[in-house]
Amino acid sequence: MRKVIAIAICSICLILQAQTDPNRIYRKHFFWGIAFTGTYAKMKMNLDPVFWQRQDSIAAILPGGQAGGGFGGTVAYRFGKHWELKTLTMLQLHQRDLKYKWRNTPGPDIKMETISFDLPVTLKYRSKMHGNKRFYVLGGMRWSHDFQSNEDVVIGVNKPLVALKKNTFYYEYGAGWEFQLDFVDLSVELKMSNGLNNGLANRVPNSYYSGSIQSIFPRLFSLSLMAQN
Repeated sequence: MRKVIAIAICSICLILQAQTDPNRIYRKHFFWGIAFTGTYAKMKMNLDPVFWQRQDSIAAILPGGQAGGGFGGTVAYRFGKHWELKTLTMLQLHQRDLKYKWRNTPGPDIKMETISFDLPVTLKYRSKMHGNKRFYVLGGMRWSHDFQSNEDVVIGVNKPLVALKKNTFYYEYGAGWEFQLDFVDLSVELKMSNGLNNGLANRVPNSYYSGSIQSIFPRLFSLSLMAQN
């Protein structure tokens, strides 16, 4: 079994080190592919001034995150030798948490689950090819639509619910490694997305839960594996 694993690892290394046609990528302008992404969803949260004036038993609100994932497709247009305009349409599943600490009795934590369709548009700059490998950086904007948003739900004062808006806009940046093989380019990409608009929906001023929060700006860390023709 160890010999089989060693042979497989050596074979992968030889494939990645193999010299391919260096001009293939320059003869094409349009590329498409598939992507699989692992994510970690968090948020930047700002407390409302009313929180510090409360005389009740709530002591703290702590934002948390959970791992998630997604899949989708890529379409890219190359211009010049090093520049590429790229979109990566994704269907993603992730979750953000709010942990409420109380002085007397423990209260319920709030889970904000998301099933989203994401459409980022990024500008990518690639380095020169060394062998069959190159490094790249990218930056751009992302629109995300949450199919599981509770924006339309009527939230009562005592209901333990904090809703996020259906549509969120992000700015994002990242970097990655690209490996050129005979028929496909493989990329490993690390990216960070930060929300631009306040994602908090239906704030109830007298509520322990949404009333204590002024704004929520979603954040998303992603690690993607992409194959592009």
